[in-house]
Amino acid sequence: MLAERVISRGLKAIGRHIIVEAFGCSREVLDNPMLLRKTLMDAARKANMEICGEIFHEFNPQGVTGVVVVKESHLSIHTWPEFGYASIDIFTCGSYADPWKAYDHIIKALRPKSVQVMELKRGIIWSGG
Repeated sequence: MLAERVISRGLKAIGRHIIVEAFGCSREVLDNPMLLRKTLMDAARKANMEICGEIFHEFNPQGVTGVVVVKESHLSIHTWPEFGYASIDIFTCGSYADPWKAYDHIIKALRPKSVQVMELKRGIIWSGG
């Protein structure tokens, strides 16, 4: 992967972006804004993120979009209960927060049948002398 090659050459990323495609999730979970809010807020705390705010919106007849803004960046979820699908982003800057801890917590709560996940290194900068 390009990011891994450039990092090994004296460059480093200032951000980590976990992109998740979760399939086969429970319709009841995906259509519950209070449960999704609690899940993302708890995920942020478990990942050592400092929460700044949140907003969740329930669509009619179904679906939820939610964002938790953290000092390190954000966590977001968009759900399509009719398809059992959730799109999740976890973006962090700095080295204190661990986006993979947030990922683990969210996946345990959603219990998808299958997951596609990738990590992008963001803001690759020169760290050499």
